[in-house]
Amino acid sequence: MKWFAVNCIYQVICGEGKHTPQFNEQTRLIQADGIAQALDKAKLNAVHFNPSFNNCNGDKVVWKFIGVGGISAVEELADGVEVSSRIVEPKSVTQYLEKLAHRNKSLTNQNHFDN
Repeated sequence: MKWFAVNCIYQVICGEGKHTPQFNEQTRLIQADGIAQALDKAKLNAVHFNPSFNNCNGDKVVWKFIGVGGISAVEELADGVEVSSRIVEPKSVTQYLEKLAHRNKSLTNQNHFDN
């Protein structure tokens, strides 16, 4: 068996879907004998990865599986192995860097990671 990084793409739909379109790309590790089996396994299990729920307004939030956006073999499970990579072309570099700095600050200020 081998490990594969599979990029699963979902459309996020809240309530009746009358909102800005949202898509969620998730890279998941799938263990399989080969690429074909990894794809089949990812597609079969994709609907179970993100169960629907009701948000704080009572609207149902659904992740609708769209398809697989990519797959790559993970040759070795080891510290620092690349699992996923994506090129981003932001409209505003300044806003992109500000959001990144905010996310990094939020992550480093959380104490529960070491529990």
